[in-house]
Amino acid sequence: MSVGGSWARAAHQVLDPFHAVTYLASQAAAAFREAGLTGPWDGYFGGRTAPLGQVSPATVCAVFYHFKPMMVDTVMTGLTGKSTPETTLAARLTGVDDALRAHLVCASLGGQVAEAADLAMRAAMACTIPARPLGAANLALSMPDETHLALWQASTTLREFRGDGHGIALAEADLDGVEALITAVGAGIERRASIQRRRGWTDDEWSAGEDRLRRRGLLTEEGALTETGTSLRQTVEDRTDELAAGPWTVLGDQKTSRLLELLGPLSARLTRGLRAEGERRARRE
Repeated sequence: MSVGGSWARAAHQVLDPFHAVTYLASQAAAAFREAGLTGPWDGYFGGRTAPLGQVSPATVCAVFYHFKPMMVDTVMTGLTGKSTPETTLAARLTGVDDALRAHLVCASLGGQVAEAADLAMRAAMACTIPARPLGAANLALSMPDETHLALWQASTTLREFRGDGHGIALAEADLDGVEALITAVGAGIERRASIQRRRGWTDDEWSAGEDRLRRRGLLTEEGALTETGTSLRQTVEDRTDELAAGPWTVLGDQKTSRLLELLGPLSARLTRGLRAEGERRARRE
């Protein structure tokens, strides 16, 4: 793996919680509901696709690689008439603002957030456009003036840029959506009990995907990755990092290291807050 690829993996781990508030924070969910996105997946699908403008379910299938196409079609069709992309974009920014103010922003952290935002924005501006639809769409949005929102917007751009590259890596490996999830489970990256249902795949579809992988020599009869399967999945992860390396190569080792130093405690603080909020929500349900 390249040096830039190593930075890309480390950066992903600390940047992802900033993007995740868009879907996990109660404040974000409330803002989406206020905008008319009241279905269980409306905020996720509406919020992620809003930077693309008004797009068809087929387009969303192309960029949401792991999701079952029928699920995408159902959710996207259900969004029709509920909210415009412009309204949804405003709602997600409002929700993120409320969430970060609740979990992160305070006077003692202001300097750290501002410095991290500046470095993250520099990295985001180095994201390239070709073959990166979600990354490009987020890059084209105006950068918010508030430093905590600028940090979130830059983190989201970098996350979607990386996600686009992950789709490229999966396609290069000739893994379809459910096969990608099965190999991720086999590699210990995901848990079947959680990810299969959330991505819309039935048990029969999962089993059919396992059969295809067995025929390619990637999966054992017991459902574990073979040596070849393990190697292929590692190739996907390494290729994802390589395709995400550009912004970190441009930012440079010293500035990237400083960004991760700043973001580490901020990311941990944010993760703890979101986890505690999720546990409280689970107890109420």
